[in-house]
Amino acid sequence: MAKSMEIVPSGTLQKQFGHYSDEAMIRPVGVSRNGRVRFVMVPVDEYERLRRRERVAGRTEDLDEETLDALRAVKPGPGSEEAERQFQAAGAG
Repeated sequence: MAKSMEIVPSGTLQKQFGHYSDEAMIRPVGVSRNGRVRFVMVPVDEYERLRRRERVAGRTEDLDEETLDALRAVKPGPGSEEAERQFQAAGAG
C-alpha cells in the first residue's frame, strides 16, 4: 500500500529540513509554495526506480514493425478468458 504524501510549506521545510528529510525516507513529502505543491521529496532509490520505469514505458507508435508483428502474434494465456469476462463485467471494456 502506498504511503500518503505529507505536504509542507517551503518556509517550514527550510526551518526544519532535517526533520522533513528524515520523513521523506518514510513517505513522500510534497513541498508547497503559495498553497500549491511544487515538488516532492523521495528517497534516491525511489527516484531511480521511477526513472527506470520511465524508460520502460513507451508508445506503440514508436515501435518498429518487427516488434509490432511479434505483439500482434501473442496468444492469450490460460485464464485470460475469465479475466476478460471480469473486465467486461466491470464495464471497463
